[in-house]
Parts: sequence; C-alpha cells; structure tokens
Amino acid sequence: MTRVGFDTIVATATPPARSALAVIRVDGPGSGELIGTISDHPNQLAERRATRLQIRGDEAVIDEVIAIRYGAPRSFTGNDMVELMVHGNPLLVERIVDLIVRRGARIALPGEFSERAVLNGKLDLIQAESVADLINARTSLQARLSLDNLEGGLSREVAGVRESLLYVISRLEGALDFSGEGYEFITREEAVSQLGAAIIRVETLIATHARGRATVEGLTAVILGRPNSGKSSLLNFLCGSDRAIVTEIAGTTRDLLRETVEIGGLPVTFVDTAGLRDAAETVERIGIGRARDIARQADLVLYLVDSSVGLQPEDEAEITELSSPLVVFTKSDLVTEVPSTRSHAPSISLVSRSGLPEFLQILDLLVRNGFAAESVPTLVNSRQRTAADATLQSLKIAAQSVQQGLAEEIILVDLYAAARALGELTGVITPADARREIFSKFCVGK
Repeated sequence: MTRVGFDTIVATATPPARSALAVIRVDGPGSGELIGTISDHPNQLAERRATRLQIRGDEAVIDEVIAIRYGAPRSFTGNDMVELMVHGNPLLVERIVDLIVRRGARIALPGEFSERAVLNGKLDLIQAESVADLINARTSLQARLSLDNLEGGLSREVAGVRESLLYVISRLEGALDFSGEGYEFITREEAVSQLGAAIIRVETLIATHARGRATVEGLTAVILGRPNSGKSSLLNFLCGSDRAIVTEIAGTTRDLLRETVEIGGLPVTFVDTAGLRDAAETVERIGIGRARDIARQADLVLYLVDSSVGLQPEDEAEITELSSPLVVFTKSDLVTEVPSTRSHAPSISLVSRSGLPEFLQILDLLVRNGFAAESVPTLVNSRQRTAADATLQSLKIAAQSVQQGLAEEIILVDLYAAARALGELTGVITPADARREIFSKFCVGK
C-alpha cells in the first residue's frame, strides 16, 4: 500500500508552555535516520523502544531526550514516525524543532498528522474529528462521547449501513452484468426490505444530531425577566463570583454578560440580560432588544419573576413569546408562599439560599434529559448531519424506485448517490467495491 506523506514534517504535540516534558513529532520517510543525524545515536532507532539520546546542534548538546520510533504502517499516521520526549522548556523545544527543519523536515500544517492518518486509512473522518473533540472536551460527558466516536462507535454503525447498501448495489450490478442469462440476484421484496432497514438506521442517526451537537458544543441559557428580578444575582451564584453588578437601581445591566459553567454534564453558557421594560433611554432600549433576540436563539430560557411583585401581565406577554421557558420565582424570602398562578415553578432566594439545591437539580435534569447525548452512536456536527441527510434522501428515492418496478440502472443511480453521501462520513464506496462483493460472495463464473 502506498503511504501518503512523501515529505517529512515536524511539530510540537504539547502546548507551548514551561513543563516537565514536551513532545515533538517527526513524521515521514527517513524520520528515524534524520534523528540519527542530530543525535549521538547515528544507527537506526529500534522500533517501539524508548531510547535515550543526546540532541546535538553545532557540536554542542542541546538536550537529553527519550526517542521512540514507530515504523510504517504501525504508527498514528501510518508513516515512519518518531516522537521525542524533551524537557519542557520552550527555548529548548524551539531549538530542537529548528534543528530538525534545517536537516530537511518542514513545519507541519494544522491537523496534518491527523490528515495523514485519514489518508493512510489509520483513522476515518469521524475518528479524526473525534480527536479534536476529545482534546477540546470541557466536561466528562463530552470526553466520553468523543472517546466513543474515536474508538469507532459511530463508524461501526455507518459501516453497518454501508454493508447493507453495498449488498443491494452488488446484486443489482450482478443482475445487469448477467441480464442475458436470466439470473435474479435479488428480488424486489428483498431490496425493499434491505433499503427500508437502512433508511431506519439513517433516520435514527439523524435523530441523534441535536443531542450530539449540544453535547460537543454546549448550550446557551438566557436569563430573562423584568428589572430587579434577580437576573444578575443568579448569574453570580451560578458562576461562583461577582461577575455582574448587582444594585437596587433598575436597568443596571445594559449589555449581555456571559459565563460558562457545567450543568448536567454539559458546558452551559448563561447570559445575563437587560431587564425587560418600556425603556426611554437609548442604550437600555438597545440592550433590551438584544436580550429578546438572543432569547429566541437560545437552547434554554430562564424567566425570573420577583415573588414580592408576582407575575404581571407584562411577564405573561413575554413568556408567551418564548419556547418553553423555565419560569423561576426569585426573592422567596420576601413572601410566605409562591404565587398560585405558577405553583409548579421553582422558587428560590439568593439571600437565604432557600430552594437553590432543588433549582440546580431541576436544571441538571433539564439539561441531561433534553440535551445530553445518550449512549448510542451519535452525530456531533453539521458535516455529519448534512452527509446523513443526503444519504437518507437518496435511499428513499431508490426505495421508491424499487417499489415502482423501475429498471436497475435507475435504481443504481440513487444508490450510488447515497453511497457517495455516506462516503463523506467515513470513506468512499466505489463500483470496484461492488464488484469485489460480487466475486467474493457468488460463484458467478459457473
């Protein structure tokens, strides 16, 4: 197999900061020999064994390092690759990288190691995306989902759909190739059954996208309410610091204030907003407009009501414009009971701290039950969703063509369109794959 990556690249695989150790990756043909030219170990490094080296530049020792060589194709990229564990002084790291570049390597482009792994068949696109998602995960739930996709959870489900699609394609191709002999490689009923099962599996995948996107990207929760309903105080409580200014003066908050905290296993960005009222002052009026705009785009809306004032017609008017907001009564320490019109709504006091544990539990369940990805293969981004949508559309057209009794040539056009769309997730299905399927499963030559 021809390996992708004919030149040698180098890059630091750890953040550019002072640390005990840093890792430098060198990938490409002759990477082991290149390290030999800059070290006191001129012979080929033993594969998959840690070797202690002195890195030398202009006859002076730069650093003592540990080197591990991975021979092709048994490496992350599928190419010959060396990883150097050096002391984590940014100055030393820069000098070693510069020395490697002067010996013939070039600085790697962003993501180029993972790109080579994909092109060499070591990772598929889903797994490559999961590498980045795992690195950027901010919560344990995000990390779990990314690791599941990296280990092939989603890829295996896509491969299952691929196999069922390839089954139908290969048999329809066989019927075309041997139409004169009267062979029937697949009945219309079996084709409809196979495509119907594939459609259900793709639809199930598509249904996971909303939760997958929310888990990877996080949520936006907007805090709305009239002036002095406790919005800024709630934001400060949730983020654990005095992020927003809190006063008794109405209209203190003019712009949007954001803080991200973990709720229900997901990063949730809470947005404090200007108090909703008929404001005459221009800046406050702009802030109120922004508050309403972002609320319409938010995943969650917390609408706060001052318990001492109660739910007013203005509140009802705002609430009816929102999609399933969570109404929260604040300042419960100022009243003896929650207003009966919303007795099911949580009631809290940021002064006495009453009701806060129950409120946080409600938020936690709301996020987990409504947005967190379940333990099933999950689409996590728009690229994957777009490919799945295109696959589904073509599968449905092909299934309809089969039911209508149309010719194999017409059906195959849409099946190959579905195959190409599916290939955008993990790889490409070609007519050659279909031919291999035929000759490996059938005794066609008899």
